[in-house]
Amino acid sequence: MLEKAMQRDAESRIFEKEIKKLGEILMADPALLEKLDTTPDKSAFIDMYMAMAKERGLKFTRDDLLIAVQEQKQGQDWILPKKVIRMIADRF
Repeated sequence: MLEKAMQRDAESRIFEKEIKKLGEILMADPALLEKLDTTPDKSAFIDMYMAMAKERGLKFTRDDLLIAVQEQKQGQDWILPKKVIRMIADRF
C-alpha cells in the first residue's frame, strides 16, 4: 500500500524531477547561480528561473515552482538546492 502511494505521488509530481534537474545544473555552474543571484525581487527571480529551465528543455510551471518553494519553506520535500533557497529567502 505504501509503495502504491509513493508511486502515485511520483507520477503526479513529475515537476519535482525537472526542478531537481535544474538545481543540479545550477550547482554545477557557478556563473548561472551568480546570474540568478542578480535578480532584485521575487518576480524577476521566478522569471529567470523559468527561463533557465526552458533554455535547458526542462518543463514545470510557475505554480509548480511556487509549490516547491512553499513546501521547502515549511521544511518538506527538499527539491531546491540550499544556495537557491538562500536566494529565495531574500526575495520571497
